[in-house]
Amino acid sequence: MGLIGIDTGGTFTDLVSLDTQSGNLSVIKVPSTPDRPSEAPLVALKKSKVKPKNVERIVIGTTIATNARLQKHGSTVIYLGTSGHQDVPLIARTDRKEAFNPAWLKPDAGVLRRHTKGVEERIDHKGNVLKKLTRDELIRVGDWVEKIILSDKSQDWALAINFLFSYLNPVHEKRIGKYLSKRFPHIPISISHVVAPIWREYDRATTVITDAFIKRVIGEFSKEIEEEVRQIGFQSPLSLMKSNGGHAATDKISEVPVQMLLSGLAGGVIAGKRFSVDHSNGNSITLDMGGTSADVGLIENGDYSSTSEYEIEWGVPVNALFIDYKTIGAGGGSIASIDSGGLLKVGPESAGAYPGPACYGHGGREPTVTDANVVLGRLDPNFFLGGEVNLEPELSMRAIEKLGRKIGLNVYDTALAILSTAAANMADAIRLLTVDRGLDARNFSLISFGGAGPLHASEVAKVLDISKVIIPPHPGLCSALGTVLTDLRVDRARTVYHRTDNLNLEKISSQLTSLVEEAKDEIKRDGNRGNVDSIAYLNMRYLGQNFGELIPIAGVKINERTVKKAIHDMNSKHMELYGYSMQDRVVEVTELRVILLGGKSVVATLSAPKKKPLIKFSNRKVYFESEGFIDTPVYRRETIGLGKKIKGPAIIEEMDSTTLVHPGCTLQVGADGSLLINHSQVFVGNKIRRKDIFSDKDPVTLTVVDNALRNICDEMGSAMIRTAYSPIFSESRDFSCLLFDRFGRMIGQAEMNPAIMCAGLHTVPHCIEEVGRDNFFPGDVVVHNDPYRGQCHMPEHLLLKPVFIEKELVGFAGNIAHIGEIGGMAIGSFASTATEVFQEGLRIPPVKLMSEGEYVKEVWRIMMANHRTPDATWGDFHAILGSLNTAESRLQGLIKKYGLQQFEKICDAVIDHADKWMRDQIKRIPNGTYTGQDYFEDDGVVRKRYYFRSEVHVSDKDIVIDLSKSDKQALGPINVTYVATAAAGCTAVLQSIKTKGVPLNSGVFKPIKVIAPPGTIVNPIFPAPSVAGNTEGQPRIISCVQMAMAKALPGEVGAAEGGTACNLLMGGIHPDTGDFWAHYQLDGGGWGGRPDRDGNNAQCIPHGSTIRSTPSEVFETRYPLRVLEYSLRNDSGGAGKFRGGLGVRRLFEVTAPSITLSALLDRTEEGPWGLLGGLSGAPAAILIKTQKSSKFRSFVDEFNTVSPTKFINITLNQGDQLLLLAPGGGGYGNPKKRKKQLIENDLADRFITAKSQRKLYKVDRKE
Repeated sequence: MGLIGIDTGGTFTDLVSLDTQSGNLSVIKVPSTPDRPSEAPLVALKKSKVKPKNVERIVIGTTIATNARLQKHGSTVIYLGTSGHQDVPLIARTDRKEAFNPAWLKPDAGVLRRHTKGVEERIDHKGNVLKKLTRDELIRVGDWVEKIILSDKSQDWALAINFLFSYLNPVHEKRIGKYLSKRFPHIPISISHVVAPIWREYDRATTVITDAFIKRVIGEFSKEIEEEVRQIGFQSPLSLMKSNGGHAATDKISEVPVQMLLSGLAGGVIAGKRFSVDHSNGNSITLDMGGTSADVGLIENGDYSSTSEYEIEWGVPVNALFIDYKTIGAGGGSIASIDSGGLLKVGPESAGAYPGPACYGHGGREPTVTDANVVLGRLDPNFFLGGEVNLEPELSMRAIEKLGRKIGLNVYDTALAILSTAAANMADAIRLLTVDRGLDARNFSLISFGGAGPLHASEVAKVLDISKVIIPPHPGLCSALGTVLTDLRVDRARTVYHRTDNLNLEKISSQLTSLVEEAKDEIKRDGNRGNVDSIAYLNMRYLGQNFGELIPIAGVKINERTVKKAIHDMNSKHMELYGYSMQDRVVEVTELRVILLGGKSVVATLSAPKKKPLIKFSNRKVYFESEGFIDTPVYRRETIGLGKKIKGPAIIEEMDSTTLVHPGCTLQVGADGSLLINHSQVFVGNKIRRKDIFSDKDPVTLTVVDNALRNICDEMGSAMIRTAYSPIFSESRDFSCLLFDRFGRMIGQAEMNPAIMCAGLHTVPHCIEEVGRDNFFPGDVVVHNDPYRGQCHMPEHLLLKPVFIEKELVGFAGNIAHIGEIGGMAIGSFASTATEVFQEGLRIPPVKLMSEGEYVKEVWRIMMANHRTPDATWGDFHAILGSLNTAESRLQGLIKKYGLQQFEKICDAVIDHADKWMRDQIKRIPNGTYTGQDYFEDDGVVRKRYYFRSEVHVSDKDIVIDLSKSDKQALGPINVTYVATAAAGCTAVLQSIKTKGVPLNSGVFKPIKVIAPPGTIVNPIFPAPSVAGNTEGQPRIISCVQMAMAKALPGEVGAAEGGTACNLLMGGIHPDTGDFWAHYQLDGGGWGGRPDRDGNNAQCIPHGSTIRSTPSEVFETRYPLRVLEYSLRNDSGGAGKFRGGLGVRRLFEVTAPSITLSALLDRTEEGPWGLLGGLSGAPAAILIKTQKSSKFRSFVDEFNTVSPTKFINITLNQGDQLLLLAPGGGGYGNPKKRKKQLIENDLADRFITAKSQRKLYKVDRKE
């Protein structure tokens, strides 16, 4: 019997037929038919000449779901959410991708606001029904849906339903789903508890919207392909590949189509698993490199790894089970260029299939990876795609010569630089995938496939010190082979909550048994008739953490021994991943997960190629790094027999790919026809050939090291998020990770919180100087939060770890993070009425927290005694320590690779390039002096304004921001320390220039100087308080500097954004646990209108632009309040030719007997300023309605506070409601010039009301 696998790509459709007895493979390649996706598979089946009666199973992998989402070819989605929360998909997470890019556009939510509706129902965080979904409400919602559908019958409609806490109790989702499916039988409906029964409402929303969007497309494709395959005689089971590596019957997969979103990418990793088991003991990295991208996967202990989240575009997660891989823009068509700082850049931009690389001859002029391979002789221009395409080498030469002139390299070294940079980018993706799991890539083989993979495999292996490369048979068709080898697979998960200190074994065992039975029923419906293999996991975390680790258990029964073993394994995994464990800590079980595998076919070893004499096809000159051009033998793969060995250099050509064997490497043909390349004698360890002297004209090394430093910081951040206790880290991400050389120069950062990124430039050197470089020893960690010793404000804590190699200090790893509770006069340590620094919390000068790897217990005891939530502090500090452990090992490895002397020369050059980049940006700004101002409404102690005034002096060589005319320091805590002021000045400049890809090291800040005289509000004298200055003062400084920059760069700088973090500090005794709790809540305002578009809605403050808001489900689960509403605030965006973005509206209700509230907001008197005739955005507000009141009132009216928005320790009682109104962004340009269609869209989406339309835009709807 035979198995058929088909992989439908964007350009070609590949078919692989495998005889399960003999192991013989036959392959077919036909052009894809994007306009009619089912046609190409049928053509391939007919062309294969396989007898239908001999086929046991057909599995198709397809990119149809991916393409539908990316190309926006799907249904128009109607979204139903819990009343008050229907805007969740539009608000998103309030963060942004690029911390400094002023032109960044928020991703498409997949639904228009006019198509969202709130449903009157409510479930609480324990699954209890608070508000029942009534029959009248069903009818009301149904009538609204019908009205929407009838409003435009040309649309292909679909429904997405997502209610709060439906993953705990889906009773309301089931009821409305049943009602609507009867009322609208022809409308696809996706329901969140079916599609993604997970915690966090935004993640569930994006998943269910995506499912609804592609549901009809996948349903029609499934039905069509099934019918047409049957018509040509194939009656064997037909399945579609799922993203998790399994397959399911066509009629079943369309019920939840989001599970096949990455169907077209899964096959390659499945095939890689087979070759890994056969050739590498089941431990391999897969590299699938095509024309536009490279996908990196991991095979460990004979199986691929999985993940439950994939971002289809930045900030839009889809939660289903996916094979875990990283995708980067590194393919044959990736474009090489030089950035403004002089660094070589390869990808992610691509020349695409048309015009394609320059050598295609279709008009492409940019040099690409393919062009580099042509120039170096690695591709035969007459045998590209088996001779179907003839390349033009002279066009490649011309494109690369032009690039080489910019960096002072000849054409061949430029081409080599392009390939080395691409290889380094792919190696970085591999590192991220392996380091996240505590794995060392050197212990794995590299399996490379795809059209371009075999050509680059050895170069990637060289970067990673991998000794073995495996090139499968038919590498360009590996994804199709994977669909042949896949199993029927069902994944089921259920959110639960158990603690190991009080575990109900009977209950958790029953829950797992029930889950297994559900999965068995599903796999049976998918067509499985035989036995199934079951794998079970517990998702476990330490008490207080927000993310867990999946721990496999033996069998599908849970007993005391199972639990003990799982706890042991969880501790071990935590130690392996993050460098520490807490074995005395209670462990929580938050999810049960089962995987069932069935439908397996017995497949023989792939047939071996016949033994035959080795015949060389030809010779050609090929360029290599150290040797230059070498006369290199060329072989056709089909002529290389079993067991043959070939010494490099050599090229192996075949119809769908080309394999390069470097000089000194050896190639052997395996039993299944795989090409096995051994690098152990050439590349590994210290035998890598390198230039002895680094040159600053070496753009490859500069790019590689710069990217590596950024990736180390990204890895630190990932470790921090997964292990932190407080939502301010795990959800909001209010921290930043930094690397410094041994001299205290910043050499790398993650693109996280700009306030901290820019401040670290001062904070870390100050800390090193005070401790003394000679007083650091291996294993030390210093803690520091003193605003008068180089910190921003008291809550920001620097943890700094020296990095040593053989007792020599080589650098520092730092993490600056906002600790949510550090004592002081106010819960949450935001004492907005403080008059001196001593009231703001525990002030710590630079002291050792860890000494040579041991706890400095006295320091820990002092902190724990002064913080109101010591458990959270303990957990968060250990998360930071884990991130520093990650940085230490990675930085050591990077420095060892180059040697300290060479590494420091490279860092010198990287910093110099960043300096040059910044000066090039400054040269675009006209010389002159530009002014701006903004103000604080009050300081929390005295009701008077405090002004910030800037003079921005621009010259050819630098920018000087002079804040000398700002007011004297305040009595209250709105003072901005010099470090925070300098950070704000740098942020303002970087967010004003219209660019992205800002270099993240000290060089970029060299040309920016900030003057702030002592004793002013921008540089207070001890012991003035300053806790508000960092959070609310930085936005004021940014605003007044950007007002000046708007005059310098008219047409580039936008109007003012919200300008307040909407800080709410809450705490008290939790009624469920009796423990003290504290929480720091931030929310997003609107961005200002920009010169070419409206401002983004609901974004965090500019100096904290990568901070996220806490999801309502996380908030309610942790704390005794309920979020009654979280929505966009209508009419809050300033009117203009381009409207300001909307702020958010959040309504809380207290559910505990009492809580304590403090607040810190500004911009409540006047909203953010407009520009060039644009109007101000709506101001912020915080209002209270107590049980005794009938309406919302200000805190001045209700509690007699001095300031309406800056106060501390107000007691709220059960049933009291707190309303936060975040400001909107300022408008840009005259509102009368706004296009009528944009106004109509705003009305339809309720961004503006009819009243504001007539008043602000002077437009009557009847016009």
